[in-house]
Amino acid sequence: YYFLFRSPSRSDLSGLYQLGRTLGRGHFAVVKLARHVNTGQLVAVKMIDKTKLDVMATSHLLQEVRCMRLVQHPNVVRLYEVIDTPTTLYLIMELAEGDNFTYGE
Repeated sequence: YYFLFRSPSRSDLSGLYQLGRTLGRGHFAVVKLARHVNTGQLVAVKMIDKTKLDVMATSHLLQEVRCMRLVQHPNVVRLYEVIDTPTTLYLIMELAEGDNFTYGE
């Protein structure tokens, strides 16, 4: 995988990833299990509702995304792809499973 930042329509997202069950939920985001349509790889898709964010929260979110792009460590979930639409930011992430892990905001 490589990091990609683009702005497709919602239909493009569903053409790339088949969304499954909800893994976690927060104030501004929902994390869903997804399968990449071409490769079959399971990933986590964090869907952030940008309409609920103020200017400061948006700034912090973009800083978090920049940091996630840079970190590559076996104990940290990898960020594969970012898809930006007018109302939603989709973070395509490595799927981490286990008893001690929860996806949140």
